[in-house]
Amino acid sequence: MPLPLQHECDSDDPEEAFVWALVGLPGPQNGPLLVPPQVLGKWSKHLWDLGFRHQSQLQTLEYHPAARGGEHWLGQAGHWVPLGTPMPPEITVPAVADFTPAERRDLVRQLQESGELAHLVDVRELAPDVAREGHATRSEE
Repeated sequence: MPLPLQHECDSDDPEEAFVWALVGLPGPQNGPLLVPPQVLGKWSKHLWDLGFRHQSQLQTLEYHPAARGGEHWLGQAGHWVPLGTPMPPEITVPAVADFTPAERRDLVRQLQESGELAHLVDVRELAPDVAREGHATRSEE
């Protein structure tokens, strides 16, 4: 479960106000966060009860989450960077509709080999036009 980013936290809710700031804390080689996310809410409230408040005009760093694969509470892969640093371009994949039939068959084969689509029909059994038409009929039918 990824931890919320600054813009996703309610700055008026003591249990959310500082959770975003407790991500990727300095330490040995961006070591893993060894507390569950629920504890961060309690820590946030504790800071709130001590009188801490965020002053955005004094903020000099912002958190950039990992570009790919998401964040996980045990090992944050993002980084704190100077405020205003442009976010890296989002990694996207091509639209499957733009693939040729051969590319679609190859994609299905790769997903089957990786185990993602292991339960589906073997791509070698598909008629050549199936990838283009988008329905799973067997070539021997």
